[in-house]
Amino acid sequence: MRIAFIVGLTLLLAACESTSEPTFRRPAWLGSPPRTIQAPDTVRAGVPFSATVFAAGSGSIQCNQPDGASVAQGIRVARVEIFVRALRGNVPCTDDLKYYPIPISLTFATAGVSTIRVIGTKQNSGTYALDSLERSVVVVP
Repeated sequence: MRIAFIVGLTLLLAACESTSEPTFRRPAWLGSPPRTIQAPDTVRAGVPFSATVFAAGSGSIQCNQPDGASVAQGIRVARVEIFVRALRGNVPCTDDLKYYPIPISLTFATAGVSTIRVIGTKQNSGTYALDSLERSVVVVP
């Protein structure tokens, strides 16, 4: 019993993010200007489709490695939060702007016009505030 507890605690601690790790996950910058969401204009209700959203950042991939997306689907809106993994500390990054693709899969269940809303950040005087970018798709039966 005690060994199972120690093994479980060790696995739990290993899964947690540590401040001593060299990287951390943060919301991705959408870019200036933000890159449009790539998705079909028309999709079928109930049928999954692929789309691509973009994280922007330095041309130095180690400064902002794409780290996936979190997708929450409603009836007419898909909310997509995009993330990057960034290095901790004072890291030199290049000033060139690059857009990194993040593929996603979406499904809208009902016919009509639906919205893909991408949530990331915008840069404003050295701070990063949440921002969004939207694209509509027509969902046919």
